[in-house]
Parts: sequence; structure tokens; C-alpha cells
Amino acid sequence: SMDDFCLSCLPPFIKSLCQEERDQLSAFREALKTFEYLDAWAKFNQELAKFVYNIVFTRSWETGSGDRQIIPVADMLNHGNQPNVELVFDQNGSCQVVLTEDVPPGSPLHLSYGDPTNPSSILARYGFLNEAPATYCKILFSNPSQELMEIGYDPSKMLFSTGDGSISEEVWDVMLYSRLEQKRLEGDRRAFYQAHVSGDEETKAAIHRKYLKETCGALRRHVDHILAEVAELIVKTNAFDSSKHPRLPLIKKHNDMVTETFHKVRGNLERIEADVVTYR
Repeated sequence: SMDDFCLSCLPPFIKSLCQEERDQLSAFREALKTFEYLDAWAKFNQELAKFVYNIVFTRSWETGSGDRQIIPVADMLNHGNQPNVELVFDQNGSCQVVLTEDVPPGSPLHLSYGDPTNPSSILARYGFLNEAPATYCKILFSNPSQELMEIGYDPSKMLFSTGDGSISEEVWDVMLYSRLEQKRLEGDRRAFYQAHVSGDEETKAAIHRKYLKETCGALRRHVDHILAEVAELIVKTNAFDSSKHPRLPLIKKHNDMVTETFHKVRGNLERIEADVVTYR
């Protein structure tokens, strides 16, 4: 339901996800026209096609075989950052809702709709902002090396805390290792990789200390870039009437969450950089 203006108010990553959803809906509408047994009314009813598409892609679940099923009652379970049930499929494709922990009578049951630390993907598909304790740091590499991925380049682990702006270990490791690769510092790169693989935390920590100022600087530049990008989008959304674009309040909430989190991260980086200067 994102119109062109709403799409233009989104940061690049979530914008690309929402555009994929729109493109897929367009392909679905075209595919409907090829089925001869459907009435013309069904083939060319745009609103009906959007309704059916949304039902299928927001209320279906993937089975163990890769197929998708809509499961009555289970499709009404809400998302939770700490889900207490999961869907289990048997060899015949039958589904059971199984508790993963003790749940008191009268308590709500929650499933996981996806990675809770990536609110962009949940917003793009399900249309709500997941308020998780951490969010993806938005660091993207177009062609990461296999070693960089082994070091920890994984969006589900490269996190910024939405509460205090703390930075996950994987972010520090990946940022340092990527710079060692870029600058062809082969000695320290090999030493860091071997230390990571072998679990030698002492050696890893020593290399981190050696390049802490440079790693902090690279992270701060990334954070500043995202903050500037989102600031422009916030100005744009504030200039338009939300009643004409019903998705704007949700987009504003998403952009405000990103801004607040990244400002906390920036504050932490500034304190770390100040400590480095004082120490040296």
C-alpha cells in the first residue's frame, strides 16, 4: 500500500524491500490474466488482487518442504520478539502449534514473523514497526569475502542496541577486518582471522586496541552518513499532509527510531574516541 511518495521517504534498504513487494504484486496481477477459467471481473479487479496477495504473503507459513500454507487460527497469531510458540509440520504436512516455554493461562501466544533485529523487513512485508531491543547497523558490503562472513558479517548479528546504543562484537570485528583487507595489512589480517577461528580472544583484543581509533572513525562516518540520509527524509515527510499519505506516520516512526538509535551509537563512539586520545 506504499505509494510512490511514501517510497521516496524511506531509507534505501527498506525502500528496496518495499519496492520488491510492489514488483511482486504487479507480477501476480499479470499472472492472473493468464488463467482462462477466471472471470474477467476477478482477473482485472486491482483491489481484489491486492487483497488476495496480502492475505497469502502475510498469513502463510513455509513448511519443511518449502511450500507455503495458510493455517486457520495459527494465521491469527501475532508477532513477538520473544515468541513462545512455533509451528511444527509432520510428514503429511499437518501443522501443530507447539509451546516453546511454559505459558500461564490467559497469556497471549506469539510467533516470530522473522528476524526481530531487522525491523525493515518486517515493516515491508507486514506493515508494522517492530520495536525490538536491537536493530541492524545497516553496514552493507556488496561483495564480502568468505573470511569476512566467517568473522561475523551477518545482518542478524551486526546490531546496534536501541536502548543504549551499544555496538555488538560482530560490528567491531567486521569493521576492523574489512579495513585490514582494504589496506592490505596482511600480517594483522591473518593474525586476527586465526585468532577468531581458534578462539584466541587475547590476540583479537590486542589487534582491536591497535586499530581502535581507525575503527571508531570508520564506524562514526557510517553513522553520520545514515543520520544525514534519514534527516533529509524526515524533513520531506514533515512537509506533507499525513491524511493524503496514510503510511507517513508509520514511516516517520521508523525514521525516528533509526535516528534515535544512531545518535546513541554516535555518542558512544565519541566517548570511546575521547578515551583513546586521553590514553595515548
